[in-house]
Amino acid sequence: MSSEKQTVTQATDVEEVKAEVVDEKAEATTLVDTLFDIGLAWAEFGVGQGKKALETSAKTLEKVAQSLNELQERLKKDAA
Repeated sequence: MSSEKQTVTQATDVEEVKAEVVDEKAEATTLVDTLFDIGLAWAEFGVGQGKKALETSAKTLEKVAQSLNELQERLKKDAA
């Protein structure tokens, strides 16, 4: 009977160890998922900032082009 108790105790210990390993894997997966989500959030933020910078640059270039066009027209009037 003592060997039966010992086998049951060992089996229970093995299950506890398996449960601990599963918990550690779940924590590692959760950590990886969290880090991935943080990285994804930063990437999204960076892309958004890049978009805003390009839009601002495009508007600025459009205004400069318009100013150059106006200058060209004034020069044509002065030459005539």
